[in-house]
Parts: sequence; C-alpha cells; structure tokens
Amino acid sequence: MIYQQTFGEIPDLKLRREAWIESAAPLYRTDIDRDVPVGDDVFIRNFNLGTCILGKSIAPEMYMERSLEQISRQSLDHISFRLFLSGTSDLHVDGRSSVLRAGDLQMLDLSQWMRSTSHGSKPVIHLIVPRRLFEKRLGDVSAFHGSTIRPDASPLTRLMTDHMRSLAACIDAADEGQRTALTAATVSMVNAVLTKPGDGPYERDTVLGVAMRRFIEDDLRSFDLGIEKLCARFAISRTRLYALFEADGGVASYIRDRRLARAMRILAGLEAGDRRRISSVGYACGFETETMFSRAFKRKYGVNPSEVDAGYRPQAHLEYGATLMSWINAL
Repeated sequence: MIYQQTFGEIPDLKLRREAWIESAAPLYRTDIDRDVPVGDDVFIRNFNLGTCILGKSIAPEMYMERSLEQISRQSLDHISFRLFLSGTSDLHVDGRSSVLRAGDLQMLDLSQWMRSTSHGSKPVIHLIVPRRLFEKRLGDVSAFHGSTIRPDASPLTRLMTDHMRSLAACIDAADEGQRTALTAATVSMVNAVLTKPGDGPYERDTVLGVAMRRFIEDDLRSFDLGIEKLCARFAISRTRLYALFEADGGVASYIRDRRLARAMRILAGLEAGDRRRISSVGYACGFETETMFSRAFKRKYGVNPSEVDAGYRPQAHLEYGATLMSWINAL
C-alpha cells in the first residue's frame, strides 16, 4: 500500500505551507518560517510493508517536534530511523544536542520527546519499525533514542545506509512477495546494526570458530598448538572447544589435517618452504620429528613425503578447497 502527497500543484504558497504542516501532523508538530519557501519538489511518500513502514520525502527547512501531547494521545510503540541524504539538522533529546549531516542515520523512539531544526530543503528516507520486532538480546531499545549512526562507523552501518537507499529506490517495482522478503531482511539488518560487538549470535560460536581456525592456520609451525593453547588463547572450556570442532572430527584431527595439508602444498611447490629436507618441511608444519611427520603423511595420502613432486599439485589444491569448505560449513 502506498500513500503519497505532493505539494507543487498548490499554487498558493501559504496554503502549500499549511498543507505540509498538516501532512506531518500525525507524527510531528512542525512549523515553517513564513520567509521559507515550500518548494515545488517537496513531497511525502510512504509504503506500508506489512510489518514496517518505509518512507521517502523532500522536506522544507523547518522546526519539528514530537510533542508530549502527541505521545500521550497516540501511545505509539515504534522506533523511527531517518537517513539524511543532504543538508544538516540540529537534534535535541533529553537535554542532549547533536548535529546530523548527510549520510547520518538518526534513531528516534516515538514514545519519547524530541525536537529538531533542519537547515535547507532536505531529502530523507525513513523507516518505522514496531518495538516488538527488535530482538530481546538488544535490551531496552529506547536507550538508543536520539542516537546517530555514522555511515563510516563500521562496514555494517555502511551496509545499512546503502540498503535503505537501495530499498527506497526499488520498492516501487517489488511485488507483494518481494516486499515481504525485503522487509524481513531490513528488520534483520536493523537488529544487526544495533548489536554490540560480542552480543550477537554471529559473534558467538560462528565467529569464534572462524577466528580459531584462522589462529590455527597462522600457528601451524608451533609444536605446542593444541587443546590447552586454544582454550587459554580464546578463554573457553574444553567442552565448548570440542563442540566447535565436532564436525571436523575433533580438534586434534583438524590441526593434524591442516599441518599435513600445508606440508603437501610445500612439497608440491604451491607454498614457499624448504623442500630439500623432509625434516625441514615437518618442522615447518609443527611436527616434532621426521618420523612422526612421515608416518602421519603416508597414513593420510598413501605416499611418503619424499615421493611428492609437482605431479601432486592437484591433490594440494583439493586440500586448499577442503579448508574453504570447512569455513563455509561454519557459517
């Protein structure tokens, strides 16, 4: 469902100004100086996406307030995100003041008072999300009222602002099913943006598993790489460590396979290393003796390390692919 208002067709500038104030009245009390023109390009367009509302507008320079009277009368339990595409705006909430600039994403709790003054006509994209759609792990989202999310704060915030721009540009062409899917994706992204590092599900086992595998890959030459070192390095219990590597056949098995895979790449000439001495390759991959290395290598590949040459490069590439798949499976 689409609701749209344009104002350029109202020739009388006073009536045009009054029409804008009236159109904003459901959510905000607004005022426009008599000397400030309401341009022909000013408009408001809202899309009802079922579980949230997406809007885009070009607003005149104005004063805007979410008044206590409106709050008590309406009892709205929603959060508004406003992405400023140009211009600046002064925001006042709870005794705090801030200046918003192009690219900033402003978060407002519609159950709390706010006041802002914009400077110059400005295009804005806004998103209104019911409080019930925010994940419980975020806690009380009203604490975010008046906060400003800078687009360069993190890759995730940049993705969020880019997403809102793209969503506003393509929503006209989306059918009902696509709009439902886009809404679900948008709500998920909003929850992700508000998640503190370390609090989200992606910051737990999934990211921990990837971080541990990266650490293992960088530490393969260390003889002491194992359960004790990993538990100490990542401050986790043995039980949790075992669970993270259960799909890989266990921690020790995973480390051994990664050591042997690196050894295969070195011996096949796909990775830098001293191939002239088998013992040097074994030591470089974390095996304490040549005997241990040769025995493990033959058990896995069916040949002795000394028999490997450039002809084994396809096998080495398969080992690299196995690493990639293990990362994908951990997603």
